[in-house]
Amino acid sequence: MKKEIIFQIVLFVLFYLDKLLYVERKGIAFSNEPGLELIIFIYHCFLFIIVNYVLIPRLFSKKKYALFFLSIFGLICLFGIVEEGIIEKILAPDTKGINDVTWISIYWYFGEVIVPLLGFMSVKFMFDSFSQQQEMERIKQNKLANELKLLKSQVQPHVLFNSLNNLYNFAIKKSDQVPDLILKLSNVLRYVLYEASEEKVTLIKEITLIKDYVALQEIQYRGRGTINLDIEIFEDYQDIKIAPFLLIPFVENSFKHSFGTIVNEVVIEIIVKVSKENLHLCVKNNFDISEGTSSSLVVGGIGLKNVKQRLELLYPNNYVLKNWNENNMYFVVLKINLT
Repeated sequence: MKKEIIFQIVLFVLFYLDKLLYVERKGIAFSNEPGLELIIFIYHCFLFIIVNYVLIPRLFSKKKYALFFLSIFGLICLFGIVEEGIIEKILAPDTKGINDVTWISIYWYFGEVIVPLLGFMSVKFMFDSFSQQQEMERIKQNKLANELKLLKSQVQPHVLFNSLNNLYNFAIKKSDQVPDLILKLSNVLRYVLYEASEEKVTLIKEITLIKDYVALQEIQYRGRGTINLDIEIFEDYQDIKIAPFLLIPFVENSFKHSFGTIVNEVVIEIIVKVSKENLHLCVKNNFDISEGTSSSLVVGGIGLKNVKQRLELLYPNNYVLKNWNENNMYFVVLKINLT
């Protein structure tokens, strides 16, 4: 609003100077009645204000174009009649006020005010358009934030549910692994409930979640196969931040598909590599094709659908996600540009 007012003041000065200065053969001449010109131009500004702040928002912005232009025409005629018939006769009876009000004088009045009127209207339209763009951007950002909150609210119960399921199964068996399982699960719970409330978290927290989750699975599925977790991070990684729960769905999916279709000799390999610019995640697991089609492996579950949406929202055009199956092995490769 302040910039709009400044622009209008600049226009006011320019158009007022245009009224004061005349170009003649001898050079530039000045008006003999600068005070009168100022008063009349201020009077014209009331017309501009009515058009900009009454007619444009109430008529033009509501697409009542015919009524808008008719109202402008009527206002100019009214202001012209008042100026020619009253103001000039009072302020300048011997010069401008000597002529009567006629349609010709109103016609010339149109020519006098139409250029500055269009100038002030252009400023109004320009700043209205800019404000609309800002409002649309604000709405877009709010929508994005709400979508992300919804997606996160779906992920958190999902992770908790699976972890609690593991604890329940071990408790029924009265396994000696229950204390270790509770300790690992408490770390996961702490992350889910408290540390992952922000839009982004430090990479070390997300990596710790993966480690604890894999440890939970190793306890549960010990003896049924081989689980390898390889993490390579450059030294100055402390300040790197990513969206929470972005990697864990792929890790979780590998366990679900392998242990859900194969009894023994399960192979799961998880590789996380982080450089200053990029984050690479590679997940590989075997599965029994007779227990599920490749399409179900790609699509299944809340976690994978969710993470694909979040990647598109948070890292548009800054990530690559590929998944495929080959010889009863399922592969996921995710690359995120962190810069």
